[in-house]
Amino acid sequence: MIHMATGAGKTHVTLAMYDRWLREGQSTSLVLVDEAHRLVIRDGNTRSATAFRQLVQPPSTPQPVAPPKLITLPFQPRRLRVLSDVELYAKWMMQAEEWERTGRDQRRAESTTVHRVRNPLVRKAVLRRSKGRCENPRCRNPEPVGYTDNGDPILEVDHVVEHAKGGRDHGSNTIALCPNCHALKTRGRDRHELAAFLQGVAQRLHRAASPPSH
Repeated sequence: MIHMATGAGKTHVTLAMYDRWLREGQSTSLVLVDEAHRLVIRDGNTRSATAFRQLVQPPSTPQPVAPPKLITLPFQPRRLRVLSDVELYAKWMMQAEEWERTGRDQRRAESTTVHRVRNPLVRKAVLRRSKGRCENPRCRNPEPVGYTDNGDPILEVDHVVEHAKGGRDHGSNTIALCPNCHALKTRGRDRHELAAFLQGVAQRLHRAASPPSH
């Protein structure tokens, strides 16, 4: 209900009627506009007549926004070139050398012991270089002794000059060995002579796997 008050006391009379209707359980609402064009609601607050008009007027319907224009681009197929083993090896070795230049090869990681952090790209490159075979020319059975759950041949990428003793984390100082040759190089009676032999092998394999300009 909207009641226009004239200032002659009818506002208070109307509020009393409104309270009586509420006590009687009637569902109603009350809006009073006095002679000063103020909107008076039951809790005693006032609002301007402009606010009142905004309340009684229906909300304006927003204008639809035009969708953005889509530009059709011609299809341009891209041909992906698969890098050769030589190119992949060179790429990973360049990243390994950048690893060295930035000093990341001197970082340490703590587990049960403190050791130098290995570059996973070096291991990846040497495994690709080995083509799944033991790189020790003296190996009695260079064929893979088995495969992992991922289908990779079981090979150990070993640093010829020990990494913990300052050996370079690089293809020229790493070699892929089968478990047997790795054990001979690590714990065998002739491990020192085998290590010296494998050092030359690793350098030769690194040169052979690198591109001519490397």
